[in-house]
Amino acid sequence: MIKLFALNQAKVELVNISLLKGDVPAPFDKDSKFVPNDKGYSIYVDTTDYKWYQKAARTIASLKIFNFKLLGEFCLNSQEFYWFLISLSDLSRDFTVEYDLDNKTLKSIERRVNRVNEFRVIADSDSKVSTPVAVVENLFSKIKESAALTGDEVSLQIIKRGDKEFESFAGLNGVGFASNQAPCMGIIDFYPKNSNKDAPIDIGMVGKGITFDTGGYSLKPDKYMETMRTDKTAVVYLCGALSLAIEQGLNKRVRLYLCCSENMVSGQGMLPGDILTYKNGVTVEINNTDAEGRLVLADGLIKACEDKVAFILDMATLTGAAKIAVGRDMFSVLSPAKENTAALLEAFDKAQEMYWQLPLSPYHQRFLSSRRAKVTNSGHGEGAPGASVAASFLSLFVNKNTPWVHIDLSSAYLPDGSPFLGAGPTGSTILGLSYFLSDK
Repeated sequence: MIKLFALNQAKVELVNISLLKGDVPAPFDKDSKFVPNDKGYSIYVDTTDYKWYQKAARTIASLKIFNFKLLGEFCLNSQEFYWFLISLSDLSRDFTVEYDLDNKTLKSIERRVNRVNEFRVIADSDSKVSTPVAVVENLFSKIKESAALTGDEVSLQIIKRGDKEFESFAGLNGVGFASNQAPCMGIIDFYPKNSNKDAPIDIGMVGKGITFDTGGYSLKPDKYMETMRTDKTAVVYLCGALSLAIEQGLNKRVRLYLCCSENMVSGQGMLPGDILTYKNGVTVEINNTDAEGRLVLADGLIKACEDKVAFILDMATLTGAAKIAVGRDMFSVLSPAKENTAALLEAFDKAQEMYWQLPLSPYHQRFLSSRRAKVTNSGHGEGAPGASVAASFLSLFVNKNTPWVHIDLSSAYLPDGSPFLGAGPTGSTILGLSYFLSDK
């Protein structure tokens, strides 16, 4: 937890940290980022540098200082201070920070940062604990906490293996068949207080929640499998966004579709060459069992269209190609029409999220051609642009007249940290999506 205080109000002993412009004084090396002073440390920053305040937080984190008074020649605004605190936290330590903002603003930021960090912890949770059904129930409990604060109402439906309705989910059945843990579709509804429960759904958000991903028979190497507990990050961050949006006064009907499964190996598991037939008639030849995320997302997209959702957003840790295209500091946004993304990108800019928009064109489907089915589940052919091809696959499961945006969550997790964030789940998109939900 992070506890924030206005200046001179904390009751614990704090180290003074001063943020100063310019270069470190002699005799310290010019490349040093900090120097000791009589009461703590001075951190030297270049305020023209991109997200300099996050870099300053990482310097403080490297000093292993967990209780400090933040001083300096300038004042961070509330948004910059939010990102400073997100960058500071390693999710395993409590922090006390004193800063020159009013108590009301500090309490709001404290609540927001701690809420986001709760979801970051869930994203990093062990796969034996966060099984498909268990992670949905845990995420719902967090959303329910937020709704209890505002007087709004939320509900949960879990459709899992063995339920009659689950039989229609071709992707979840195929991907989850090899697992001992039941795959499921978690549906979370948000109803603003005093609203009509039969009102149309304004926004539907569909998330990939693979609670562990071996790659199936297209087995991942050890190097790429060791962090696959985080392949559920999209459903976690979508729930985090809804939770924050509720606390920010959300007044729209929102429904989450959490497509959750393990992707395991067994004698009855999905094989390369298998063909899945979806409820909307699309047939898919499996040419890579490690391209499973799009298979389960397809179920959620079909369901959202059946529910006549007015606007659909899906998100997934979907492709390594997106990481290569934009790196792990950014996530990718794709949509068949620019007007679909306008409000979303405005919210991301407001939240100072790091993203890039990639192309999605009809011609990308040529990289999914199959002799035996309508499409393959993974792109093939020289020069196939993986992130765009994956989004093109998803487009087959969305009604053409429904506004739809896809986010490839390449920024979900940092194995080694970065200049902006520590190693582990980043919380990327949570704040921006909460603004989008609240403002739309």
